[in-house]
Amino acid sequence: MAKKVKVITDPEVIKIMLEDTRRKILQLLRNKEMTISQLSEILGKTPQTIYHHIEKLKEAGLVEVKRTEMKGNLVEKYYGRTADVFYINLYLGDEELRYFARSRLKTKLDIFKKLGYKFNDEELLDLMDKMLMKEYETKVKISKEIEENEEALKEFSNEDIIHAVEWLSMAELGRDEEYIELLKKLSQILKR
Repeated sequence: MAKKVKVITDPEVIKIMLEDTRRKILQLLRNKEMTISQLSEILGKTPQTIYHHIEKLKEAGLVEVKRTEMKGNLVEKYYGRTADVFYINLYLGDEELRYFARSRLKTKLDIFKKLGYKFNDEELLDLMDKMLMKEYETKVKISKEIEENEEALKEFSNEDIIHAVEWLSMAELGRDEEYIELLKKLSQILKR
């Protein structure tokens, strides 16, 4: 049975997860176990391509064979995730991941501009970057606590656990003076 929560701290595993096709595979496997041919059909990629990505995800400990079925003379393997929820931290010091995290933030700036907000791009980007780093650190810490207490939480749904992580993170960040100051600056920068 898959774990409810798995905290991913290895930058190389995070990079494997973030590749576009692998990310889509992980999303599809969140809902149900699937075969290579099913994934191939949905994603519009060859079975060989999907197999390659599944193997990378298996090596990284993110997916596994959940069951096999005989279809005529063929054995169909059904793959599933090793955890219902993966928590990652893009701020682990790896330059490539930090660049990726920052580039994702730049898209938000474009949205703010389209909505008519005016600000200094670098100032806001640096502020959001610091806030996001603290948020990731907090969520990973709480997720590890949940991962360690999984047996006691087995009666709760994944959705409830995800929401609990969010609420516990907000509570912890609300006690962090530096984060509160960053939030105040954000509210000053993003006002009309």
